[in-house]
Amino acid sequence: MIFEYLNIALLCLVLFIINLIIYLFRSRFLKLFDDKNFSRNSMSKLYHGNISVIRIKTILRYLGILSLIVSMSGIKTGVTVKPIERKGVDIIFCIDVSLSMDSQDIKPSRIDKVKFEMSKVVDSLKGDRLGIVVFSGSNFLYLPLTMDYDASKLFIRSIDTAMISSRGTDIPSAIKTSVDAFKGDNEQQKIIFLFSDGEDHSENSIEVISALIKDKIGLHVIGVGTSKGSLVPIVNKENVFIKDSEGKLVLSKINIDFLKNLSSINEGNLFRISKSESVSRNIIDIINSGEDTLISSFEFSDYEHKYQYPLAISLLLLIISYVIPTGRKLK
Repeated sequence: MIFEYLNIALLCLVLFIINLIIYLFRSRFLKLFDDKNFSRNSMSKLYHGNISVIRIKTILRYLGILSLIVSMSGIKTGVTVKPIERKGVDIIFCIDVSLSMDSQDIKPSRIDKVKFEMSKVVDSLKGDRLGIVVFSGSNFLYLPLTMDYDASKLFIRSIDTAMISSRGTDIPSAIKTSVDAFKGDNEQQKIIFLFSDGEDHSENSIEVISALIKDKIGLHVIGVGTSKGSLVPIVNKENVFIKDSEGKLVLSKINIDFLKNLSSINEGNLFRISKSESVSRNIIDIINSGEDTLISSFEFSDYEHKYQYPLAISLLLLIISYVIPTGRKLK
């Protein structure tokens, strides 16, 4: 249950409570004119009406206004169920978040350029499921497979090189996590897009990854960085760069040979993110060329407006409060 116009309803509720408090204090004042201070004959001469009926009318009127406020809140409930079928492919973005991805040979930085390209791809998805794995020296499934593209873009925007504290770049472990994210879905075509500068620090990476990638899983590599390379800045420190154990500045370059060998597994593609060219179009073309299969047939609960019910109650109470006669008429 949600309230679409909760702020407006709360404002009206505050005004309603203030009015109710004023009425209660006024009622206390009117008690001066009860049977203890005045006789019934005197009150009958002063006022030709039934006090009890007037009180009932007032209660009904206030209940009607309260129901009207509830209606104004735009109350919704998830009771409408709609069957939805989607066709597409399963996609995992495997993102290198090692410190070298902060290098600025690709402006504004390697990691920021990757996030920009990923967001452009997400904008074009229709019916495909997307998951995200982030890695450096270790890795984890950051976003399980989902068709919620708005949520996906929020997750993409929050990616940075501080997500994983362990140093290094363990690509085979990240690929294993990506493959595991597909488990339980045997019918869909599966595609992994690896974004990395290729500075891999694990042994026998190609052999290990070749054993992990199965026939139905496509692996495409997006190389990030230049052959010339760049120093690795320390985030939030201007003109301060990372040094190695010997105190020398670290120069990060793309390992294009390793990335070529990696992309050759299952006849994948290798693309490079450069300063001017975009790779999002290439990624979108690969996704669109995939074999669409029925990913899921599920029921989606949509919110349905329910404001009409408290509105009807409000109108009924207000009409009754005005229709009920107050008592004897003047002669």
